[in-house]
Amino acid sequence: MKRLFLAMTIICLLALTATAQTPTPPSRPAASTAAPATAAPAGGTGAEGKVALLNTAAFRQGITELKAKLDQLNSEFEPRRKEVEALENEVNNLKNKIQTQGSTVSVQVRNQWVEEGTEKEKRLKRLQEDYQALGDKRLSEVSGPIYEKVGKFLEGYCQQRGIVMVIEGGAASNAGVLLFAAPVTDVTQDFMAEYNKANPGGAAPAAAKKP
Repeated sequence: MKRLFLAMTIICLLALTATAQTPTPPSRPAASTAAPATAAPAGGTGAEGKVALLNTAAFRQGITELKAKLDQLNSEFEPRRKEVEALENEVNNLKNKIQTQGSTVSVQVRNQWVEEGTEKEKRLKRLQEDYQALGDKRLSEVSGPIYEKVGKFLEGYCQQRGIVMVIEGGAASNAGVLLFAAPVTDVTQDFMAEYNKANPGGAAPAAAKKP
């Protein structure tokens, strides 16, 4: 399941950017004999605002709705994972048997072990490919709608707080383009807390009140 959930670390749909115009440099002071310059109109250049960092890898555990869905998906695939694991063990045990006992048996027996190992490796590869394809499909079906909700919620979250750009902190750090960021710029925990308040899916149901 490692690759199944690794897909989450490359989700970049949550990046919110804002186009900013470069402000015009101020003109030099006019001579004392010239008429006073007219003040620039108020309203800003469009570049005002905050830049924030968001670590989307934390959503797997931090967003209640997503965590509940992925935990269910993990349980759904547990029998298949065990099937793959069992066949992997058979292949590895057979390889070890050939290496450690191959010289103690006849050529015919050794060749039989090799053929058996080759056949099991083919079965294992097909099983892994089928498992991965189905896992990717189910992951998209389960997490896609939630990430769409997260993206829309992020837009409102940023608008309310004057945030004009969100950088995926993990991706930026791994790419080596994030040289410094003050801790206050990381809104991951606050964003997840606000999202969970608005979307409490997956939380334990409240006990029913007695009539």
